[in-house]
Amino acid sequence: MNKLATELEDQATEIRDRQIVAAIIFVIAFPGVICNTLVAMFTRRLPTLNNSFGRLTASQATGEIVLCASFAFHYVPMVAL
Repeated sequence: MNKLATELEDQATEIRDRQIVAAIIFVIAFPGVICNTLVAMFTRRLPTLNNSFGRLTASQATGEIVLCASFAFHYVPMVAL
């Protein structure tokens, strides 16, 4: 019976650890989506960034939006469940 209790405790600890990891990843990835969206939007609106550097910055921010969104909305549920 002691072995069963230990196994149940280990499973509960593993589930809790997965939920903590998922929460940390989401807390990092979701603001990344928001901030990179703002960067991509404002890069195109600012007249000082209407050059090749501005286009590269907007392109990089767009790629980061996709990456952060995939982590926030695809990877986090897989880790949490």
